[in-house]
Amino acid sequence: MRVAGHIAGLALAATPPGALFLAQSWLVATGQTDAVLSLAKYAGLLGLIFFAFDGSSGLIPAMLRLRHSDAVMRSAYLVYRAGIAALGLAMIPIALHFAPADTATLLPFLTTALLLRFPLLDAELDRRGFQHWAMLLQNGWMLPLCFGAVLNPEISAETAGHAAFWSTVVLATAHVFLAGPYQRSTKANFGAALIEIVTVMGAQGIGQLYGRAVLFVLGASFSGPLPALIIYAKQAFNAAGLLVTYLRRVELARRRPSMGLSLTGQAAIALVSSILVALAAPMLGLPHGFVLVLIAWQSLEKLSATAVYDFQLQNRHRLALAGLCNTCVLGLAGLALALGKTAPILFVTLETLGYCVVLLLWFATNRSRRAAERAARP
Repeated sequence: MRVAGHIAGLALAATPPGALFLAQSWLVATGQTDAVLSLAKYAGLLGLIFFAFDGSSGLIPAMLRLRHSDAVMRSAYLVYRAGIAALGLAMIPIALHFAPADTATLLPFLTTALLLRFPLLDAELDRRGFQHWAMLLQNGWMLPLCFGAVLNPEISAETAGHAAFWSTVVLATAHVFLAGPYQRSTKANFGAALIEIVTVMGAQGIGQLYGRAVLFVLGASFSGPLPALIIYAKQAFNAAGLLVTYLRRVELARRRPSMGLSLTGQAAIALVSSILVALAAPMLGLPHGFVLVLIAWQSLEKLSATAVYDFQLQNRHRLALAGLCNTCVLGLAGLALALGKTAPILFVTLETLGYCVVLLLWFATNRSRRAAERAARP
């Protein structure tokens, strides 16, 4: 029964990204390449705005619940979101300069949507066992955006604005019925929680920007079957990121949290992704050796991401940030070499090295921590 519940929860959590994948597949199959790019533009923009403003309000409170009370977390999130809103206001003149029409159209929709989202925390749904509904509602803007893209390939800023606003209305209404009254906030001692939220979100933000930049540069700078397979492999392994987040939120809600559920889910996702990459390679005329290299590369990425997550669970945020920055530096160096030599495999090589460094750091620090714990035992 528990397995069936997890499967049903995964299906609900996967509905928005699944809809995005199906819409893009439909547009590609019908040859509407301009619509694919337009959908990617607005989906990327809304995703980045809502990701930054929400602050992973389901996963991070679950990670920090042993150190901070619900009232402290609520106060910290209100201050965090006020800071993000101030940053957004400061960026409006820049957006108006580079994209005046889109900015003017989106601004009233997004302003209203963010005001409605301001007090809403996914953690309040998670505490009632509604992690799957929380993720469906938080990313619900993808559904009307994809529906609009299929019906009318000429996606406009107004379509994106309506998707953002009406999905937020549904989100806010669902919180009233599912989450109940808000937890009271507190003015005392939320500084430490705020610092941890900003630290974790800073690390996740770096990862988001790095990942998006890499895919853009690879797609814009290279051509041919090997770069295509590299991009496909990265997207195939990363496509289920929201599902892994859902599994982590489920396991963190337990009295004795463990990483077994999310690791099992990641293993299953890696297996399916490996099969997809292996099936794609012959279609592109590439040998099996490249397939094995790319599967190993992406498997190491998932392991290193789990190591960074484990550092964050242990309140070792400096190590998590150091590991992530190491991967970004080596990956960008590899990307520069790949551009200079016109050899994308150099990017794969150096990024793989970055993942190995993170794993070695994790092994070394955990080994020393276990040794210290054994020495402290009477």
